[in-house]
Amino acid sequence: MTHPYPIVEQRSLDPARVKGKWLWRKEFRDHGELPRPNAHHVFVYRVDGEYILDSAQRRLDEEQVVNATHVSLVDLTRDAEVLVELAIPCAEADDFTMRVTFVCTVTNPISVVREGRGDAQTLLRAYLKSHHRIFELGLEYRLDQVNEVRRDVNAQVKAFTTLKPPVISGIAVELRSVEVLTPVEYQKLMGNRRSIEYQYELDTTQQRLDHTLTTERQHNGHHLERDQTGHDQLLGSERLVHEQRLDRERVHHEGTVGAERQGYELDRLADRKAFERDQRGHDRAEITALAEIIRDNPDSALANAYVTGSLDAADLAERLLTENRHRAEIERTDRQAKFDREHEERLWEIERRNEQRRWERDQSREERKWRREDHGLVRAETRRKEEITLEVIRELGKRGYLDMTNLDPNVLITKLTGTKPPERLDQGRKPEELATGERAEAAPAAEDGEEDDDTGVREEDVS
Repeated sequence: MTHPYPIVEQRSLDPARVKGKWLWRKEFRDHGELPRPNAHHVFVYRVDGEYILDSAQRRLDEEQVVNATHVSLVDLTRDAEVLVELAIPCAEADDFTMRVTFVCTVTNPISVVREGRGDAQTLLRAYLKSHHRIFELGLEYRLDQVNEVRRDVNAQVKAFTTLKPPVISGIAVELRSVEVLTPVEYQKLMGNRRSIEYQYELDTTQQRLDHTLTTERQHNGHHLERDQTGHDQLLGSERLVHEQRLDRERVHHEGTVGAERQGYELDRLADRKAFERDQRGHDRAEITALAEIIRDNPDSALANAYVTGSLDAADLAERLLTENRHRAEIERTDRQAKFDREHEERLWEIERRNEQRRWERDQSREERKWRREDHGLVRAETRRKEEITLEVIRELGKRGYLDMTNLDPNVLITKLTGTKPPERLDQGRKPEELATGERAEAAPAAEDGEEDDDTGVREEDVS
């Protein structure tokens, strides 16, 4: 294993830090004071000589954490492999390397910390060294007898661990495997030996192939010479027969060729006349198509003139540049006209929207004006009715009708105006006082009404 097992890390803790004063005084520890645990690690604190287990769930301000003087981080990995290597002397003043693999599981972290079982590898190495017979197993064997040593060491270690199993407080230990590593010198020796054997096999195969190749080359040379002689003789006879056949075929061919040449000349003249007729028709079609192309595309006309030789490269470039400038000017004029049309359309749309807003604003102002006029008419009618009522009551009071009859002024106002008065008149008052009081009360109301009528909507408020 590359890290200590089962105690991963141990730290002595300084007194806890203090925060606050008096009644708010509180002790706590920082995260940096404690090791950083993994998912399979637990803390074991030593507090006042006692050991307390913590599965990384206690807060840093708890009493046990604050009062702890030492903390240990214990690994709870199940079946963790612990490798122990020991050197076993051999008969050639060298050593065999024995590697024993144990699997360990922590069963009681507190016992592990209390008894200082921090390195299981050291404890298991001491456990194996206690069996002295292991160091005598290789004395009768040489380095090349490593397989025999493996059998003896494997049997001896398994017997020892069975009869006297390893016991470590708080840790369950089980033997997993026993190995005897091949000595480095023996590995080099066997590697060199294999290299020499392979090289020997390569050299032997190369010599055998060279001998076979030489023998086959000589055998093939004899066959080649014999075949070459027979081939030359056969080639001479076949050449003679071939020359005679060529002479006969040449005479026959010359007669046939003369007749065919005459027929060929006649056919060639007829074909030429037909070709000329087709060529003239093709030229007419080509001229028609060219005229159609030139009519729609000036660049094609210039390119055709250049191909036919009517224009050289400089004239063609100048004509093309002029034509491109003309087209660019036309396109620019079209874009400007399009932009002007779009601009005019946007201005017309903006003017239309402004006109719509002005009409809506004027309409709203007229409606508010109508509502104010209606409200003023209603208030004027109300004042007129009140004045008539007061005038009637005043006239009745002057003529003494109110003293002669038991007439309720409120009932009289209701009959004359057709509306219920806002407040009942005081019957204990005289008619003159009643008329005077009504007029005094009506005057402020009229003034308020006049203020309401005079209050208009300003143009800037409407807008």
